[in-house]
Amino acid sequence: MLARIADNYPGRVAAIEMHVSIFDSFYLPEALNRMHYYPPPCSTVGNWFYTSPWLWYDGDKHGTEDYNTWEPKIVNRMLHDAPVTLTMGGIFSANEDTGRVYAHFRNDSTDTITGRVIFVITEDSLFYPSPNGDLWHNHVPRDYVPDHNGQVVSIAPGDSLTIDQFFSLDTLWNDEMCEIVTWIQNDSMSADSIKEIWQGATIKVTDLTGIHEQETNVVRSRVDAYPNPCARDITFMLDIPSRSEYTLILYDVLGRPVRRFSGTAPAGRHEVTWNLLDGAGRKVGTGIYFYYLKHKDTQVHGKIVVR
Repeated sequence: MLARIADNYPGRVAAIEMHVSIFDSFYLPEALNRMHYYPPPCSTVGNWFYTSPWLWYDGDKHGTEDYNTWEPKIVNRMLHDAPVTLTMGGIFSANEDTGRVYAHFRNDSTDTITGRVIFVITEDSLFYPSPNGDLWHNHVPRDYVPDHNGQVVSIAPGDSLTIDQFFSLDTLWNDEMCEIVTWIQNDSMSADSIKEIWQGATIKVTDLTGIHEQETNVVRSRVDAYPNPCARDITFMLDIPSRSEYTLILYDVLGRPVRRFSGTAPAGRHEVTWNLLDGAGRKVGTGIYFYYLKHKDTQVHGKIVVR
């Protein structure tokens, strides 16, 4: 079982827990092929081999197999600015368990970006007593769309590119627990064994209930968060149409929901204040958190820092 970490959208880390043993209930040959996309992390007398569990972040083979070291590595990576803005949307028919997802990539850098775009369907809350003692598994890859090779693209500075893919869900999968993850990654390995992921994204399949018009819906709404970074509390100013029903969810860096707010926005800008307590009333720790605002067909996401 291995996890490879992409970047954030909407308001969470796009992590994949790859099960690569043929004796594993969630074994997927494409996941094994994706593992081999990265260099083997371990060596014994010059013989390189793969091991499980292991964290690759940006394809860095030095991610270690110690769970306790994973979060700070991810948090540190998330502090880096991304050269790509990524928007996801699409349409899904629950009756037919089929849909189409799109990813809109915008190159915000001054250099041409050439990389590989991958789409994968994942499922959460799967029970399986694995040899390492884990019972519940999340972000488990179910299918790479169309396959684990993805698509190589090139985006000029300031230019944009939209890729869409047809997908289908197995009737045994829980639609409510399925997400689609995508990312754009450099195929060329740098000297420190990194295959950099420029930006990643994730969206729930059940959120694909209608056609999203790429960037146009995103700019119709806005969220301002202040103070950011924060130490006591933080206020979110929601600039959304009046009488709109909304949901604002806070996630930690591992993609776990921390706090949820919902309501109906009055006329004008609407304020939501978070006192940095989770749903059980406990103070959250320092680090990076993500917010995800959804109302109607519009989604807005962003990052905050708690000190």
